[in-house]
Amino acid sequence: MGYGTDFIKTYEHLISTALHYQVKTFTTQIESLNSRLRHYLTRLHCRTLCYSKSKRMLEISLKLLIHKLNNT
Repeated sequence: MGYGTDFIKTYEHLISTALHYQVKTFTTQIESLNSRLRHYLTRLHCRTLCYSKSKRMLEISLKLLIHKLNNT
């Protein structure tokens, strides 16, 4: 098991080369999930007035979304 990242140089200093994989395939899945979460949860948009002020409310919103997506 290892860590898939994009090609930013900083990761080379943080993750050992034995565990570090710089492959776009790994990051595509992560970015797809991030995009989907931002689409459904306004509080995750980067530039919006509807952002989370409470970590607890963000956790609850994510749980509700995951429950809805898994049951449809």
